[in-house]
Amino acid sequence: YIQNYLHDFEKALAEETFTDVDRRYLDYIDLESFVYGFIINELAGNIDAYRISTFLHKPKNGKLRFGPVWDFNIGYGRQGRVPWDDWIANYNDHVTSDAWMVPFWWDLLLEDEAFKNLLKSRWQTLRSGALQISTIESRIDADVKALKDSGAIERNFERWTGIEVDYDAEISALKDYLNRRINWMDQKITQM
Repeated sequence: YIQNYLHDFEKALAEETFTDVDRRYLDYIDLESFVYGFIINELAGNIDAYRISTFLHKPKNGKLRFGPVWDFNIGYGRQGRVPWDDWIANYNDHVTSDAWMVPFWWDLLLEDEAFKNLLKSRWQTLRSGALQISTIESRIDADVKALKDSGAIERNFERWTGIEVDYDAEISALKDYLNRRINWMDQKITQM
């Protein structure tokens, strides 16, 4: 059943012209969940997104949904395969030989006005709230304080001996990455 469902979704998407009001591929997917998945994976620069560390689920009698998201260990400016100022969904443009490539869905979704309009709307909402730079940095600072106060950072480095990390420099690099990535995404999403 699920194999046929995915086949039908991919066929509808591949045949889509994006000129009609009706989009057959939307009969198969929850577009909002795909937009949310896109935003978090792109914000994080999650190089494993879309291709290997991606889950989809389909509720009974519902549409295919993106998520849950996971596996951000080589995100946030740590991956080195796709430039920080390009979509991770464009992985195939930068890595031409890999056992796991990004499916064609994302190239087509990024062409579709329905996807782009929903992405713009959701991005604007998030940028005026949860994804304001000041909000993100405050959250990072609060988490760092909690980790330091609890001794979790020292226990981590005691457990994983041999790892030399300047923790404060890493936090600074994370903030810098998020600031640059968000500003870049602001420009790219506005231009869609």
